[in-house]
Amino acid sequence: MAGVVICTTFAVAALGVEQNSVWGGAGRTDGAESLWIAAGWLTAVLVGGTAVHVAIRRWAPSSNEIIFGLTELLMGIGWVFVARVDASLASEQAVAVLLGFAAIAATLVAAPRLDWLLKRPGVCGFIAVALLAAGSFSGGTDPSAGAYEPPRQWLNLGSLSVQPYGLAKLAVILAACALTVCAPRWLPVRVVPHRHTAGAIVAAVGAWTLLIAGGDIASSVVIFVAAWLPLWLDGDDHLETELPTVARTARTRALGGIAASYGIGVVVLASVYDWLSAQLRHWQDPWTATGGAATVESAFAISAGGLSGVGPGLGAPDRIAGAHSDFVFAVITEELGILGGAAILAALMLFVGVGAGIAQRAYGTHRLLAATATVVVGLQAFLTIAGVLRLLPHTVGALPFVAHGPAAMVGNCIAVGMLLAISSVSDVSRGEPQQLAQGDS
Repeated sequence: MAGVVICTTFAVAALGVEQNSVWGGAGRTDGAESLWIAAGWLTAVLVGGTAVHVAIRRWAPSSNEIIFGLTELLMGIGWVFVARVDASLASEQAVAVLLGFAAIAATLVAAPRLDWLLKRPGVCGFIAVALLAAGSFSGGTDPSAGAYEPPRQWLNLGSLSVQPYGLAKLAVILAACALTVCAPRWLPVRVVPHRHTAGAIVAAVGAWTLLIAGGDIASSVVIFVAAWLPLWLDGDDHLETELPTVARTARTRALGGIAASYGIGVVVLASVYDWLSAQLRHWQDPWTATGGAATVESAFAISAGGLSGVGPGLGAPDRIAGAHSDFVFAVITEELGILGGAAILAALMLFVGVGAGIAQRAYGTHRLLAATATVVVGLQAFLTIAGVLRLLPHTVGALPFVAHGPAAMVGNCIAVGMLLAISSVSDVSRGEPQQLAQGDS
């Protein structure tokens, strides 16, 4: 079904681009021809999705495949619209999708090693800190010059540019879940009276550091939630640890206090740091930005789409800066209308619902990992779409599974692979976490 929807959307978009070129008066269809040529990459995407279905049957035969069906649909629709925005990116986005499929299969194969990794929070934490540090060197325009461009956490490796943030949040999830269970035994009980102390401190300090160094509110919030959620969920299952838990009411109060101080700190920092103040000013009044801000152009595009859209391939995504990445949701809503945008939202919400069901049926560390991965993916989607709609400040993150970006695609697909592996071994008749194992030979 996902393949039919993807192929139909691609064909209609290619025809729309061809018609749009004729209506433009030039009488040329170069853009449409380039989009039709990209059909070969669409074939590769469909073949890659089929291969992952085979891998799921081999290594996770009892998993909930609905979550992969939703992922495949979102990735396919994302490829169509990225190729529609810029046909030259069709190959890059197809490679990113294929890397994501490979990441899902590799995660299923390596699932038995996941429990080993969850027992070593130091390794996961070091990787998370390294990735966040690599992405803290943001680039963009000078906010003092009047123009504004959201901070972008890119790591330039020669001709290759990646966004470490997409992988960093996954490392934070693993580190937080591991730290929740394997509390630091090298500190005395007087220093760490329960297994939430160290994790809570690291989560708060990490969120503040990312806010100050990275200059972006949304990425800081996502990392904070990724680190805090396992601490808040912990305590319902028996986990092997020498340190006791704290009542959830006390953890909720602590979380509320840190969140309140976080909000106050944002207001204070906005008056000190140019990047943060520019981000808030742009959110409140984007029309004052020079050169036509992408947020304003996306608002006009969504308005032009109306309820049913102008039609695939008939929009004007070239007017929106970052239409293939940060504002791809605006392109989809312009051409497919509010109904098309609502369909994307429904798919993401269903993804979160299925992931929550997987977490509910899992136990121990697996439950913490499944719940945190699901919430973080859903939160990233919410913040991205809210930034496009100007309900919240624009985020540096891309729409999960849809927008252009190989690192983010691979990170989210690894999360999908973990959800598939966890759902395959979950057994509601047992109250103990099980060892993630491969499928039967």
